Amino acid sequence: MHRRPRLTRPRARRGALAAAAALLVVAPTAACSGSEAVEPAPSASAAACTTALAAAPAAVLGEARTPLDVAGALAYGSPPIVVRCGLAAPGPSPDRCLELDGTDWLLTSADDAVPVVLVSFGRDPALEVTVPGDYGRENASAAAIDLAPVARALPANGRACQGL
Repeated sequence: MHRRPRLTRPRARRGALAAAAALLVVAPTAACSGSEAVEPAPSASAAACTTALAAAPAAVLGEARTPLDVAGALAYGSPPIVVRCGLAAPGPSPDRCLELDGTDWLLTSADDAVPVVLVSFGRDPALEVTVPGDYGRENASAAAIDLAPVARALPANGRACQGL
């Protein structure tokens, strides 16, 4: 007599497959939350940051704000464009200084670096904007322009870009 093969999978194998499928769903979600890699700036809880972040736009580079459970910080899109308030105000610097929409920014990352990191100049505390490479280096200045109202809401310290 010839026996027909079983058409069902053994329970142990079904359990392993279910666990693997769950991992494929959960792992990318956890990786996209972004808050694990974002540290609050030293003065993130400063009143000036609270006031400035209240001026934040609903979107940056067309990307809506995404949840980020970090004091003094906001995120937009996925991968997240991260905004951190509460950094020490930079002094004179060899970094490239850009005036964008009435706000001065230092380009603190190398010219070909990804992500692009910009820090407000002439504001105390300072605002940092990190734009992942997925958005294109050429769009980092547009992100800074979108966030200019936040930087302008921070107290000015009298410094400005020189030799523009």
